[in-house]
Amino acid sequence: MLQSGLLQTGHADLVTHVTYDFYGERLATCSADQKIMIFRKTPDNTWDRETGWKAHDAPILHLSFSHPVHGSLLASSSHDRSVRIWEEPTGRERDGRWIERAVLTGAKGSVKQVEFGTADSGSEPRVATISTDSYLRIYTSADPSLSDWTLLQPIYIPSLPQPGSTDETPVENSSSSNELANGGWGLSWCKERWWGSIIAAFSGISPIIKILSIPQDSSSSSTSLIFLNPPQNSSQAPLTSISWAPSCGRAYHLIASGSRDGTVRIWRLEPPGEKLRTDYNDLDGDVGSTGGAWKGECVADFGKGGARVGMVDWNATGTTLTTTDDEGIVRIYKPTYARSWKLLGQMSAEEPPNDDSNGH
Repeated sequence: MLQSGLLQTGHADLVTHVTYDFYGERLATCSADQKIMIFRKTPDNTWDRETGWKAHDAPILHLSFSHPVHGSLLASSSHDRSVRIWEEPTGRERDGRWIERAVLTGAKGSVKQVEFGTADSGSEPRVATISTDSYLRIYTSADPSLSDWTLLQPIYIPSLPQPGSTDETPVENSSSSNELANGGWGLSWCKERWWGSIIAAFSGISPIIKILSIPQDSSSSSTSLIFLNPPQNSSQAPLTSISWAPSCGRAYHLIASGSRDGTVRIWRLEPPGEKLRTDYNDLDGDVGSTGGAWKGECVADFGKGGARVGMVDWNATGTTLTTTDDEGIVRIYKPTYARSWKLLGQMSAEEPPNDDSNGH
């Protein structure tokens, strides 16, 4: 049975994003009131507010916790065109408010989404952002104090070359008023590091998801791996959200996307062969190469004609998909043995009317 509870956030305006930390024991919210609130789960499964603070000079749009291997970090993005990196205070610094370690600038539009990269104890923390100027920016920090972050080569999503090509697609480098009003911008990291740093992104009014490989440093360029085009007879509405599922040992990956017209798609991605993994090393000493072709297939397409999808997200094992929409309904989907996706249940932010006349 689905259960829900009301969380009194203390925000004075619209709550724009909610996210859990890696262990699900902490919850962060952000709002148009420019504040971030941090809550911690109690033994009786309620949530107590730990702290809150004014974090930006404009409405905050998105939050992301880092993996614990990189410390207790939180990234926030905003309409003020900046991303801020926060660290939980410890010892004598502990006074509630998290410490601002860095301000990442350079975006020429509102930063719609921010997300920390996958966990790798042998690498530096990475954070990806995408803004309404349609640039994907990847920042990395080798500074123990986290005050110095390096911007890798910014990537203009609309002009990415087709997979297997090096020629960029000619696109006017500006966002029209229609695109700003009706477009969407989003990203999601591949949760496995075996294939290197791979990210899925979309921008503007295009319904295409672009999968690309991110280089380790600024000396090389990103590589387009595969473009996921909507099925021929499916909706061409702009995308609003995207989520890459944890694979948990599967030989394939799942990516979910939501659209402005309510369409939800689930894509199945098959990576190249085992020898093309970045960590592959056979008995003859041949190290895995970076070539090979990824394959993608749309395995589910439903919801067209509904309310705009606000969020799609997976559970920790990538076996259950949750969606939200502008009507305030949360829906949960699960695959069947026939490889179709079934609605497991739904919840509404509003109490149902006390009326049995409709027969339900």
